[in-house]
Amino acid sequence: MTHEKRGRQRDERDTTPASLYDRSMNRDGRKVLLALARIWAYPLWRSVIGSKAANDVVQDIDFWMTCIGDRELLALDRYSRFAYLTGALTEFRTLVHYRLRSSPWPLRFLLGKLYRPSATLTLEADRIGPALFIQHGVGTIVTAKSIGSHCWINQQVTVGYNAKGRPTLHDRVRVGAGAVVIGPITLHDGATVGANATVIHDVAAGVTVVGPLATILDSRPADGGAQA
Repeated sequence: MTHEKRGRQRDERDTTPASLYDRSMNRDGRKVLLALARIWAYPLWRSVIGSKAANDVVQDIDFWMTCIGDRELLALDRYSRFAYLTGALTEFRTLVHYRLRSSPWPLRFLLGKLYRPSATLTLEADRIGPALFIQHGVGTIVTAKSIGSHCWINQQVTVGYNAKGRPTLHDRVRVGAGAVVIGPITLHDGATVGANATVIHDVAAGVTVVGPLATILDSRPADGGAQA
């Protein structure tokens, strides 16, 4: 199996979060949790649909459901999907707060207290297109010039500055777990950055770039060199 395929498999598996829809819970229990989430999430939903970002958030919801790929979740109505994502995934809440950045600051402050974003995800860009999926989002820093539509970013990713500027991500770009994308470069439409790759140059449309396999630098005795 090639390095590229191994990296892609690591990124694609385990997309369904442990969450409100715990399959070990019976159906009635899941319904109760979802009903509670629908009540809890309603103020945030009203803020979203009354904002300029409403259409972007709707596309975010649909894309997250597609990426998660759970049939039971896909069968929910759109507000129930929003309530589920808001209740289960702090990464989604971080994205919603980004979408609401043009709302009045007192509202943003209150919503930030009620619906806390992820503590380990930084999301900054002049513009983020609709339908951005952030898988896990642990230890992820995204500071881009702009991000297009239908992009996918995994955990422990760095997209950020150097002394010359920030990256630009076009549409349908995917950045794998642990990848580093630095500087005023462009990832063109459909580009894929494999797990743990470091990218400092443009990536052409439809191209996949991957990092090298681990390389042996030296060796030591099997016992670790321990002395009696």
